[in-house]
Amino acid sequence: MIELKDVCYRYRDFQGREHEVLKDLSFTVSKGERIVLLGINGSGKSTLLKILDALIYPQKGSYIYKGKKITKREFKKIAPLFRKEVAFLMQDPSAMLFNPTVYEEIAFGPREFGFDDVEERVYEIAEKFGIKRYLEKPPHYLSGGERQKVALAAILATEPEFLLMDEPSSNLDPPTTGWLIDLLQELEVTMVVSTHNLSLAPEFGERVVVLGEGRVVYDGDLERFLGDFELLKRARFLHKHKHAHKGITHSHYHLHDWDL
Repeated sequence: MIELKDVCYRYRDFQGREHEVLKDLSFTVSKGERIVLLGINGSGKSTLLKILDALIYPQKGSYIYKGKKITKREFKKIAPLFRKEVAFLMQDPSAMLFNPTVYEEIAFGPREFGFDDVEERVYEIAEKFGIKRYLEKPPHYLSGGERQKVALAAILATEPEFLLMDEPSSNLDPPTTGWLIDLLQELEVTMVVSTHNLSLAPEFGERVVVLGEGRVVYDGDLERFLGDFELLKRARFLHKHKHAHKGITHSHYHLHDWDL
């Protein structure tokens, strides 16, 4: 379904310095796969998700979606179909919400893509997501977790085939996180999900792609990765810091869920 081959991407900061975010990155995604994307801050996860959503394009290498190479020029030919099939839940839901009410937010996609049951679709998904009581409210009046639900409801209302999610549990409390996991398990979609929470990673998929300094440092079974000290150290998920036990100060490797 998807192939990334030798993808490179760099940008210039406000001081004019170049930063190479992705370096010769390659992997494939088959239809129906659920891939967990891991990497410490600055490893290129968000940049990769933006490329997969065709918000930006590889500067070198290639991104192929369903046999079609995605470039700025070629994308114009398939943009409407691509935007219907590929959905991206960003880490900050506020960046995705631009309509005056929750109802209009959810209805926007189905209207754009010509669904003939827009109102029924909005009420059905709002009921499923527990946000029906907010339909007439502006999205930005809601809490972070509620906005996350609205943003997800809006992109799922068009029944995408390929779902990208950047830290989907970051704004959610534990009960809502449980609700999200149950919901995702019901969906018949191909998914790539980045997360900072190692304890949640197995809930999102069995295959993991780990980024380190812009490259794939591991691609394979998630349980093997989480149980391999050397792999975790190579990906820089382990760290040392000093702490005291009964008056004795020492340091050893630690792994914390929030270290990503």
